[in-house]
Amino acid sequence: MSVFDRMGRTIAALGLTAALLLSAAPVPALATITPPSISAPSALITTMDGTVLWSRAPMTRRAVASTIKMLNALVVRDSVNMTEVVTVARKASDINNGDVHLLTGQKSTVRQLLEMMLVASANDAAEAVAIHIAGTEKRYVALMNAKARELGLTRTVAVDPHGLSERERSTAADLAVLARTVMADPVLRSIVGKRSVAVVRPHRVTRVYKSTNLLYGHYAGIEGVKTGYTSTAGFCFVGAAKRGGVELLGVVLHTGSLAQRFAQMRTLLSWGFAHCHMRLLVSADTTMGVVTVEGESPQSVTVHAARETSAALFDEGGPLVTTVTLPATVAGRVVRGQQLGTVDVSRHGVLLATVPLLADSDTATETLTLTPRIVLTWASLRD
Repeated sequence: MSVFDRMGRTIAALGLTAALLLSAAPVPALATITPPSISAPSALITTMDGTVLWSRAPMTRRAVASTIKMLNALVVRDSVNMTEVVTVARKASDINNGDVHLLTGQKSTVRQLLEMMLVASANDAAEAVAIHIAGTEKRYVALMNAKARELGLTRTVAVDPHGLSERERSTAADLAVLARTVMADPVLRSIVGKRSVAVVRPHRVTRVYKSTNLLYGHYAGIEGVKTGYTSTAGFCFVGAAKRGGVELLGVVLHTGSLAQRFAQMRTLLSWGFAHCHMRLLVSADTTMGVVTVEGESPQSVTVHAARETSAALFDEGGPLVTTVTLPATVAGRVVRGQQLGTVDVSRHGVLLATVPLLADSDTATETLTLTPRIVLTWASLRD
């Protein structure tokens, strides 16, 4: 049965738009959902489109250690080609903390350095690519902070390219935005998804460094994205995972140990997958309305959604509201596939999707524009 079979025929004035609202069957509201059992002082779980499912102190500024390398990577992607060759500067090779032992004068491509920086969390690689791009660390940090402002991250401040200074600051909410931006970049997504990186040094045997993300191989669906640790920041982790079409992103900051940050991320992501599921928002197989095409012989044209649309939705979110916007009548020829309106789906006033409504058939070649006449009728929503 079509939407309009249930709703009845709606006729409005020529040139006016009738907006028809119907509430889909609500998701069973779990008003007693227990929050995830984690102890991180700042944490967050969100869908990949930015819908926050749960958070704790998401706007509190904290030291975030190497997770700031996500911001570095975004500046790299804005600045240079991945195949560009970098000569490692002495300032980079002199770093002796969380590095992969790059040598002064050693040559690597930008992509290789990004892999070292994001997979092995190499601080020397982060410094090397920064100096290559901006000439000095100070100028590069300015680029990083400009990128943060561009993304609207007003609580994020970079102090160096790698996070060693312990004076950089960000928030769980800002790191989630950085991670979503990284995961939206196909190159960066492929890099943070690597389980290891091979580093070739002149006159030495190639060494393979495993990813600092220890959930690889130990948590189904894990995809990335970045770890971090300093004594000030504690053990931090921004993690992403995908199961059954649902893609989630979690942040835990200032946990007490390496094992704890991964255990808490597992708990956070598993909680999200338990309470977030894919829902059909718009079907492409349902007749969404009827439009009268005025002319010498008035005709009717049905419309369907241009595409099926689904989204990951939290179980405790209330009903979906579908708004069908169509003119009751049009003047002029209609061709199959022509857009005649839209269907919007929202929840608690938040727009989830907008899909065009397309004509299902052609009308006769000749039509005649008539003097507008206003007839407004509608039916109550009934099953």
